[in-house]
Amino acid sequence: MSDHQRLELDLPGTDQRSTMIVGRGLLSQAGDLVREEAGRASGDRVHLVVDRGPGDVVATRHAAVLEAALRGDGGVSLGLVEASESNKSIETIVQGWDRLADAGVDRKGLVVGIGGGIVCDLAGYLASSWMRGVRLALVPTTLLSMVDAGLGGKTGINRPLPGGGLGKNLVGAFWPARLVVCDTDTLETLGEREFRAGLAECVKHGLIEGEETLAALDADLPGVLGRDPEVMPRFVARSASVKAEVVRRDFREGGERALLNLGHTYAHAIESRSELGLLHGEAVSIGLVAAASASEAAGLASPGLAARVSRILQGCGLPVSIPGGGGGLVADLRGAMQLDKKNSGGRLTLVLPVSPGDCRIVPDPEEGVVMAGWSAVTD
Repeated sequence: MSDHQRLELDLPGTDQRSTMIVGRGLLSQAGDLVREEAGRASGDRVHLVVDRGPGDVVATRHAAVLEAALRGDGGVSLGLVEASESNKSIETIVQGWDRLADAGVDRKGLVVGIGGGIVCDLAGYLASSWMRGVRLALVPTTLLSMVDAGLGGKTGINRPLPGGGLGKNLVGAFWPARLVVCDTDTLETLGEREFRAGLAECVKHGLIEGEETLAALDADLPGVLGRDPEVMPRFVARSASVKAEVVRRDFREGGERALLNLGHTYAHAIESRSELGLLHGEAVSIGLVAAASASEAAGLASPGLAARVSRILQGCGLPVSIPGGGGGLVADLRGAMQLDKKNSGGRLTLVLPVSPGDCRIVPDPEEGVVMAGWSAVTD
């Protein structure tokens, strides 16, 4: 696999390692990879959690190749999931537990998730909770899940909020995948909107890492938007490596890992309003503009950062304000921020960009700073 890129993530405070392999044509090699990297022995049962995907393309095309590659070493069962935020629920997990029981998956078994970020989260939580934890492997098939959801060990499901809407990832566990297989050929079947949504996390990683990473993103963007098969493996590996380095230093989010939530406090509040119809990456895009605007209002970022972030995101074909203006939702959106997992003692915490490569965790920001973010993305 000399033409494939490999990321090794040793997790502090654990004896666990996550291995990410990025390249083309990896699905057909999944049997060997799961055996070598995730320790599957002959006879170990595998349960596939499969994202139906638009037009069932993940199930009928990608998962079929994966299942055939895995079946040679033992039994393989399969559960299809409609990947929506409303289905990222305890009810879906209960269905998964029933499928694992029916398939006879024991503590030596593996759960393998194939699909986008929602399926990665569901498969991870399913693996973490079955028999106090079984091995997990992930095969992300969207850009967003390759550079973000597939790596780092966070799993989770949503819960309804008291005032309406969904609270993102309020229930979950840290349960890292032994193996993450990123076959960039699968991106060829991804819809244009879903593909572009993944670029928001790549821009976020550039803001965290610094000017060099942002410049590389800018240089690669024409090839990325054209899904150049020679560009995509390098692009995915570079962006994923930013997250891997942060997670390596702070696996359980005791401090620095919170930087990966840049833009997400605003984004999760936006996503709580399902009627807006935004994908996660689209909400993150809007959240990045809000965070940069809040940073300017706090006197941290120099004037012009929010405009620069907005230009980069628009160049990726992403939204930078709430569709329809969103002005009438501001009070509800502000309220939804209070359930963010970074909060402590009922006090809000924001991650604000000062400049590329310098992002800061800001506890208890002034209300005017918080609202400046919302003003920038609403009418």
